Amino acid sequence: MATQERRSVRLEADWFGPAQAGHYRDARLAAGTAVLLLLLTAAAPSAVADVRWHATVDEAAKVAQPGNKPMLLDFVADWCAACKVMSSDVYETTDFERAASDFVLVRVDADHRTDLALRYKIATLPSVIFTDSQGNELFRATGFIDLKPMMELLESLPHDVSEFNRLGTTLSRDKNNFAALREMGGRLHAASLYRTSIDYYVRALQLNDAKRDAAVREEILHALGVNYLEVKEGKKATETYNRLLREFTTSPRRPEWTQKLAQARAIK
Repeated sequence: MATQERRSVRLEADWFGPAQAGHYRDARLAAGTAVLLLLLTAAAPSAVADVRWHATVDEAAKVAQPGNKPMLLDFVADWCAACKVMSSDVYETTDFERAASDFVLVRVDADHRTDLALRYKIATLPSVIFTDSQGNELFRATGFIDLKPMMELLESLPHDVSEFNRLGTTLSRDKNNFAALREMGGRLHAASLYRTSIDYYVRALQLNDAKRDAAVREEILHALGVNYLEVKEGKKATETYNRLLREFTTSPRRPEWTQKLAQARAIK
């Protein structure tokens, strides 16, 4: 369990492997040690609000889909001290209520809903997952998030996920639909959802469509390199720009790639 600090938030956080049933209970002692510190340092909420939380993702999806609204999944546990502070200092404020008005909210007990913890690869609490109206992940944040950064985050995320819903529906029918994977990667990239964009671009690159079309492959690799730089994955960015320089010897983008390669190598 990662150490939870009062004003820490890790956006576009590293992915973790699937959580195991009962994984979180092993951290109860460490979490309990942090309770007093978190409660003593907690700031008073701006005002108490009555925010509606849905009990299941399926229930929330039925509300979200008609209006193409995004969903916010808050993974918590009874023993999680930071979760309790976020509940009182963030989620129960009128500021949050206003900022989250376009989102459909779901609260998930990670100990009791291990199926969802596995599905969304939850490895630390609190974890907040932002999805399209169907529950497909767009973005995640792990660790304690204070009110101001939470409001800034909600403002920055897409409030209309109709295009993500459309592409998600296509991919639910055919997970290897190259055009949908490529477009999804591009739309996520344009929305600054870089880490999720990486996942779709990597999947697209593995298909024969990308292997056969050099121009499309160059476009995807170029976007991937930018994504890796944005999320500070220097090794992956270095590999991507080296591949671009190796495969596309006549591209007019080579000076840009050389510059980006130097930036990637400088990331520690």
